[in-house]
Amino acid sequence: MLKAVKTVSSLIGLALLALSTPASANDYPTLERVKFVQECMALKGGPSYVNMYGCSCVIDKIANQLTFDDYIHADAFLRLRNMRGERGGYFRSSKDSRTARGELLAIRDEADQQCFVAQQITQVQ
Repeated sequence: MLKAVKTVSSLIGLALLALSTPASANDYPTLERVKFVQECMALKGGPSYVNMYGCSCVIDKIANQLTFDDYIHADAFLRLRNMRGERGGYFRSSKDSRTARGELLAIRDEADQQCFVAQQITQVQ
């Protein structure tokens, strides 16, 4: 009887593991997601439900396509491209910088179009 209970328990455990959704490989820290959403909402005109929903949608879409390390790398190039002098030159004109910035901007622009549908509808009218 005890052996049968252990076998059934083991099978249930294996089934639950097989059915459970794996943790996202591109899970971003909550702090980074919140920071992104706050900055995004500020750029979109301030805090509102539409902006919060759209901005959180954008970071989710970015997270689906870039690992967190790749996102941080590209975001640093994006933020530091306006740095003056020689040090800023690397962030503006290196091949690595252009590639990383281009990829992040392309993903972000596509996500903006998909996530801010309500704004598109009101602009058309």
